Amino acid sequence: MQYALYYYDMCPFCQRVLRALPNVNVEVEKRNVLKDQQHRKYQQKETGRTTVPCLLIKDDNGEENWMFESADIINYLKSL
Repeated sequence: MQYALYYYDMCPFCQRVLRALPNVNVEVEKRNVLKDQQHRKYQQKETGRTTVPCLLIKDDNGEENWMFESADIINYLKSL
């Protein structure tokens, strides 16, 4: 499984998730949508939204699932 967090620095909900990352047992790639427009464009293409934070969950077969809402993301990552 691969995980990528779509975020930007000034978003308080993103900061909530970023503060929780050191306490999870998986590696999460951080993708800042304001510093790299390609990340923002990809998220919008795949989800129809640019809302952050957003967690991309990619399984070993390449299937992608997207999760929004900071509390849901934190709870999911802590459950792994």
